[in-house]
Amino acid sequence: MGSNHAISLQCPANAPDPDALCSALSAALETVLQDAKSTRHIRQSQTPPTDSSQTAGVDTLRLVLSDIRRDRISGHLTWQSGDGSLRTGPEVALDVMDTALSAKMYPRFARGLLQASPEIIKDLSD
Repeated sequence: MGSNHAISLQCPANAPDPDALCSALSAALETVLQDAKSTRHIRQSQTPPTDSSQTAGVDTLRLVLSDIRRDRISGHLTWQSGDGSLRTGPEVALDVMDTALSAKMYPRFARGLLQASPEIIKDLSD
């Protein structure tokens, strides 16, 4: 894996405000990659919830949502490791009280997803 090629970030299209969710995850990933001194760049795309394909020759990081409600979002990340095996991070949830879930809460969810799977950065920045 070279340090100058793209990471394909695939986000679900079934989330409320999917563009905001993908942007939040992309921004969080950019920050983590910069901290790791990686020069990789991120290419975003939306995927239907049933699509599980990986793009050949491209490192892919995918957000898989398991629960979306008015006051909760939960999911996990999947990615391909350096040896080509598919890896799955732990389930992360964001619950809100006294309000509805909104796009302004996505950055916290995105950071939580990446913090729960620190091995992503090793696998994607090699």
